[in-house]
Amino acid sequence: MIFFDAPAQSFFDRADSFFSQYVDDGSVNYAMIRKEPRTLNALVKEIAELDLTNKRVTADYLKSFYINAYNILVIKQVVDRYPIDGPLKVPGFFDGIRHTVMGQEMTLDELEKGTLYKQFPDPRLHFVLVCAAKGCPPLVSYSYKPTGLDKLLTARTREVLNLDWFIRVNNGKVQVSKIFEWYKGDFEKDAGSVKAFINQYRKPAIEENMKLGSYEYDWALNE
Repeated sequence: MIFFDAPAQSFFDRADSFFSQYVDDGSVNYAMIRKEPRTLNALVKEIAELDLTNKRVTADYLKSFYINAYNILVIKQVVDRYPIDGPLKVPGFFDGIRHTVMGQEMTLDELEKGTLYKQFPDPRLHFVLVCAAKGCPPLVSYSYKPTGLDKLLTARTREVLNLDWFIRVNNGKVQVSKIFEWYKGDFEKDAGSVKAFINQYRKPAIEENMKLGSYEYDWALNE
């Protein structure tokens, strides 16, 4: 039997409402959130104070929590400094600014790599964690919930890898996001190669004789 406390149970619903209200087609309305930050601040407070360590929760429950926490804290960092041109314009955006997640202090990098990916080494996470830049996989307008999480991660990965701008095929040449360069080892470990990983989800598949290149990552703010 799995037990959930009431605040944790409803966190996903509150996050769902937040993303639904402020995210549209991958773009975040940071200006509106800055004017009305109460919902965001309440979610950040919940991320800090929630304690699942002694609760009997499923792996998907914890995995979902960390995914949503990451995306919410990214938005928080932007809103606190808005207006900005993009995340790289903020010193320490990923590796310096610290947040409290379930009582532990950590940066976004530590949350992503040292916590979430360390516990759940799933390369599909690279397509649901969004870094506030236009070059990132588009942020969805809903929260990731424990029920049906695996199917949702697969569906979202498939959606992203079939975006014409994310993987660009033109005149026999293929250019892919820098994400596949930065996290190459994750994809190779999962599928043997970057191309093999992509071809699990992309239709039509990239042909074997096509070499992969990359295009410049767009670090402009996803607003």
